[in-house]
Amino acid sequence: MNLEIIQNEEILSVWSNLVHPPKQLRKNALELTINTIDTFYSQGHIDFGGSEFRSAILENVAPIIEDDPKYAWWSLSPGQYLITYNEILTDESYIAFVYPHTRLFQTGSSHPAFYWSPTSKNQKITTILHVGEQGIRLKENSRISTAITYQNPPNDDFQ
Repeated sequence: MNLEIIQNEEILSVWSNLVHPPKQLRKNALELTINTIDTFYSQGHIDFGGSEFRSAILENVAPIIEDDPKYAWWSLSPGQYLITYNEILTDESYIAFVYPHTRLFQTGSSHPAFYWSPTSKNQKITTILHVGEQGIRLKENSRISTAITYQNPPNDDFQ
């Protein structure tokens, strides 16, 4: 398998819904921003065969407007949250390797690194945010992750 990294302005041709491209675009990567945050309201169920599977119920965490009425802040307690990004990888023939931004580590929080391969047009990207024991404050549209985009060779399956 030979993956080709998409660079510079070509990155913009396969991503949509960017908040501010000049700040998000890097030579070999795109910085991803927070759209929504949900908390896990109830437990999910997983069994061996899948017939009893049940997703956890999610509850949206609303950001709070403080001094700047243009943007609000989330103030998260320690725990796990489901993050949905603003940005959308629009072409199913591309994959992205998403990893936490260095600044996220410096707050005592993180999320797993993962490959993302859209299975449908305009599919939202999500990940689990692990908030450290001191909690974290996140401003709307915070850049918390970095995505390196690759062209997926034909007949490869990253799903």
